[in-house]
Order: sequence, then structure tokens, then C-alpha cells
Amino acid sequence: MYRIAVYGKGGIGKSTVSANISYGLSRLGHSVLHVGCDPKHDSTRLLTGGRSIPCFSDDPKNLCMVTSDSGVECVECGGACCGEGCAGKGMSMLFSKLEDVQADYRICDVLGDVVCGGFSYPMRRDNVDAVILVSSGEFMSLYALNNLLRGMRNVNGGRCLMGIVFNRRGDEGEEEMMERYSEASGIPVICDIPRDQLFEEAESMGVTLLEAFPGSETAKILNNLVGRIESKGEMIEPVPLSEESMMELASGKDITSGKEESKRKRECTFEYFDHERNLTFNDNFLLPSCTSHGAVDAGLKVYDLAVVLHGPANCAHLMEFAFRRRFYMNSGEKDHPIPPCDNIYSSRLDGDRVFIGDIPYLEDAVRKAAEDGFKHIFLVPTCSSEVLGTDLRPIADRMAKELGLDVAAVPSDGNFLGSRFGCLEGMMSLLIDRMDRDIPIDRGGVNLIARSFLGMGRDRNTEEIDRILHSIGMHLDMLFLDLCKMSDIGGFCKAEIDIQLDRSNINDRMCEMISERTGRERALVLETPIGLRDTSEWIRRICERTGRDPSDGLYETFMRYTEGMVPIINDVKGRHAAVYCYSHSDIEWQIMTLQDMGVVIDVIVFAKGNYVDHNENIPSFEGIETIRDGSFCIFKDRVKEIDPDIVITNQHSRAMELGVPWCSLGGRGCGIDGALDWARRVRDCMLLPGGEMWEAGL
Repeated sequence: MYRIAVYGKGGIGKSTVSANISYGLSRLGHSVLHVGCDPKHDSTRLLTGGRSIPCFSDDPKNLCMVTSDSGVECVECGGACCGEGCAGKGMSMLFSKLEDVQADYRICDVLGDVVCGGFSYPMRRDNVDAVILVSSGEFMSLYALNNLLRGMRNVNGGRCLMGIVFNRRGDEGEEEMMERYSEASGIPVICDIPRDQLFEEAESMGVTLLEAFPGSETAKILNNLVGRIESKGEMIEPVPLSEESMMELASGKDITSGKEESKRKRECTFEYFDHERNLTFNDNFLLPSCTSHGAVDAGLKVYDLAVVLHGPANCAHLMEFAFRRRFYMNSGEKDHPIPPCDNIYSSRLDGDRVFIGDIPYLEDAVRKAAEDGFKHIFLVPTCSSEVLGTDLRPIADRMAKELGLDVAAVPSDGNFLGSRFGCLEGMMSLLIDRMDRDIPIDRGGVNLIARSFLGMGRDRNTEEIDRILHSIGMHLDMLFLDLCKMSDIGGFCKAEIDIQLDRSNINDRMCEMISERTGRERALVLETPIGLRDTSEWIRRICERTGRDPSDGLYETFMRYTEGMVPIINDVKGRHAAVYCYSHSDIEWQIMTLQDMGVVIDVIVFAKGNYVDHNENIPSFEGIETIRDGSFCIFKDRVKEIDPDIVITNQHSRAMELGVPWCSLGGRGCGIDGALDWARRVRDCMLLPGGEMWEAGL
């Protein structure tokens, strides 16, 4: 099969030229497949007696082909209702169906001068043998032609261009303009078609000019074009003129700026700045990123909120899977029930639905959530719906009126596909708007605010924080955002104060939004408390904000820590440890806890990690040998020299090479309880037998 794609500016006569080419080749005895690649499905009408034929968009599962009276097999791609769907996606789907169709020639009449996505499909390297460009001598038509050359170079780049069909408008000066462009670009004019009334007469009859007026002078010109195609002559490379040259063409000046150079391909790198957490990822660390992840992760925590993802079903499946996995792996209590995740829905976009129109399927998903009893339904965009340009807001407003429910659209992020927590701010905005600002204040109540509480160990850690608060006459009201109901969010403002848990750009923004929307005092920023110093700092700072006396809380905390540490000190005092961790690791509380245990820390080696934490405040450990930007080999050598009783590290996979008992740097709890729990684990590991293959007897 010899495959030809006909491109050009919209309305320039591509369909007329294409239909005459197909008819002419068929009259020469060739089998011809004529493919209309336009949602208007007007390409084949001159081959089928002026009739519109069924389109691929009517039934994407099947390929409808109509044979014209002249023997040309005709196919129309078609498209969705105006403003809906993606006809470009339909193009790629159609061509996959055409792979098994046999013919001597395939003529593709392609929509306008669009070369994005699916509409570049007919000109791609492995999908075309010759491209014909149709243009008048008007500057904008030639400008569109030049842009088409850019597209051809990007998706093809080989010798695929046959030349220009000059379809005259009859305007003064267009011949000179065409000659100047052809000479400067080196692209030949392979056919010069005059403006002829016979075209209109033939089209009114619903046939091609070659069929209606075979003996006319214009028919001879078209037959010469058909003969040129049949000869399959040598192709040329598509090289567009530079923008400067096109401006010279428009102004009538000599074209001296030449052709456009190919853009140099950028080097592939995974370096990325995560602006939400103020981290720079480098080397080969691939940052997960999704336009929807943040919104879905937040919405799944609200049991009676339906999250309707406008995207493929597999996206919803992966979102649910990621949520469940993260919940299970990061929860301190492994027997804690995993949320049912029965509040996520999907419009189940696939190729067919993207092609023929996506909105009815989104509306069906909203209705399904309503039938299941949800009173609050939030629509979340995905990259699929963003590319389609679907505006979720009017859909949400329409469905809210139809169903009488709280239906809202989560706005997409300006940082499109550049955020690991996509649409989180939009989801938070909707939730914050549903907080009751006039609710009575619960004196002593505290809200904790952070993007995620999964790493806190859930019940155990919230109980520890509540214990800290109770020591100063306060209590924990709500974790925003953690597992809850919409009524809990509505009652957020009853707490006396808000505490932002940990400093990050994304947590800063959440607290800023809460303060702006509700009028509440800006949240107090505190790091997650682990150990005696952090817990004492919490008590002092909260009491300072609320006007309470911290004395009782500080005394109770000190006694709880001291009583728990005494038996540990008796077991390990005077033993030695070596520490190895990444440069971005905040290990200050671990070092202080080891010192409180009476452990001698001989060396700390920081290795360069996969990202840089710009929030990090790297402490100096007085009296301890500290090596920055070290390596595991350096650490291994120091361990051999020092022969410590234990290695403390977050490089678990290599710790076994050392022949020394080791313990993880990570703690599984917060506050006093978390520090004591970690200290006991260090002690237990330290008391294991040492030497090579020390774990063999376990």
C-alpha cells in the first residue's frame, strides 16, 4: 500500500483535492482507500454522490466502510459533539483499525493545519510514504504550511514530502508569494490548480470535477497530479523556513534568513524541585507525580465524601491501591483496620469515551455516587480530562441542581503534572469552605494540621500527643486531614488553637488557607515531638500561646522520661555506637537519646542522598567525629577500626555487611513514648552477640 497524507490550512481545498486524487487513481484501475480525518466528516461526500456516510465515531468498536460508485472504499473518522471529546484520539484508534485493510493506495484528508497528537498520526514516520501540502499563495496559508513542516520534522524527519499543490484563490500577488516561498524553502510546486467555477458545479452535483468534467483543462491538471502520484517519485525532507524568513516573505523583502535549524534535544534528567516540601531530587531518583494524587489521597480519608475521578478506571484503582498500601505500611499498628475506600468512583475514560465525548460518563459516575447514598460529591480532574480541556465546574453545578446534593469540582493545579500532591490545594479549599465558622469554642481543644498523618503511627501516637496535651489541661480535637467525616470537618473551628505539624511549603499553605477562610489565628508551627527536648518545647510553646502554666506538664514529662530511661541506662551505659545516614536525615533526637542512654557515639557519617532537603537545619554534634558527604566504604573502614557495639543506620540493605549488630534510625512513635520505644530497640539489638554472621544464631 502506498500511503499519502494531504495537509493544509483549514478551508484551503484539501477535501476537494483529495477526493479528485482518489477518484483519479481508482479510474486508473487501482484499489483506493479514502480516509476522511475530520470531525466534520465532509471528505468523502464527493465520492458518494453528496451523501454523508456513517462515521467511526458512531461506533468505535467497528469500522464502517462504504464503497463509492467508482470503487473507492470510503471511511470517515468523525468526532464527538462540538466542544467535547478528542478527535485526535479517535484518529489513532481509527488507524489501528485500518492496519488490516488492503488497497493499492490510501489517501488521508487531514483536518486543517493541526499537527498535534492524533492529527499528526497520518504523517508519522511509519505511517506515510508521501505528504502533499495544499496551499494558496496567501501568506497565512503559507504560514500554516510552514508550521506543518515543523510538525513533519518532529514526528517524521525523513524524506517524506512530495511537494505543494498550489490551489489558487485568484488573488493578486499570490503567484509571486508562492514562487518566493517555494524557491526559499526548496519545496517544489507539483500542481498548479486554477480557480475554476467547475469545482462548484461538480460539488453541487455531489461528485468530483474529474467525474463531472473529465475533458476540462482543470481535469487535465488534476490527472497530471494523479500521474505524478502514481509514478512515486523521489521525496524531499521537510525543512521549514525560520520565523525571520517568514516575516521577510510577508513584508515582500528578500528572504535571507534561511531555513529553521532543528532544536537540539535536551538531555534526559530526573532532577526536580518539589516545591510543596522544599526538596530537590537529583541523580536517578524518579519523583512520583500525578495531577490527581493529592486530592484523591485527601478525599479518601473522608468516609462520607464521594471522590469522583474524571479519568481512566486504572487511575482510580492505582489511587486506591497507593492509599491502602501507604496506610498499611506507615501505620504503627499493623492490625489497625484499613479504610474501606468505598468512596472512590471513576468516569472510566478509555479511548472510545475520550473520542466520542467524556461528559455523559462523568455525569453517570456522579449519579452512581448519589444512588449509593453520598451527600457530598467532589469531582477530581486527571491529566486525561485536563488534556481534553473539560471544565468540571459547570458540570458540578448542573449535577448539584439536578440531585440537590453538595457536588463540587476540585480545581486543577497551576503546576500541571509538576506536583507529587496534585490538586491537594483545590481539595483542601473545598473542605475548608465547609468549616462552620460560628461554632462555639471548645476551650482546651487542639487541632493538628498536616498533609499526612499516616507516618505518625495513628492511634498510638495520637494517644501520646493527647497525653502531652492533657499534662497542661488540653486535649486533641481533630487531625486535619485524617480519617474523619464531613461533620468533623464542619466542627473544625470549635478547637481553641491549631498546630501545624512540621514545616513544609504544603503544610504552610494549608494553614494559611485555613486562617484566611475561617478568620482563625494562624496555626502554631511545631515539629513532630520525639524525645524529651522536643516534648518539653511543645509544652512551653503551647502554654505561651494559650497563657497556661507549663510547670506541671514539664515535670510530668521529665519524670515519665527518666523513669523509662533508668533500666535502659543500666543495660547499655558505656557501650559504643557508630551512625551512618543520608545527608538530609534529621537525627538530632536520636543522638540526644543515645547520649541520654549513656552510649558513646564514636562517629557519624553522612552520605550524599538522592535529594536535598532545603528545610534541613544540620546540627553540629560537639565532641563526636562527624564526616559530611562520606560513603559507605568510608563508614565500613571506620567500623573496622572502632569495633562498635552497634551500628545505627537507615541503610538497612548494607548494614549486614558490617558483621555488627545494627538498629534502624527510624522511630515508630512520637513524644516520650516514641523515644523510649526506640531506646529499648537499640538496647535489644546492642545486646545481641557480635562478630561475623552475628545473626546466624537468631
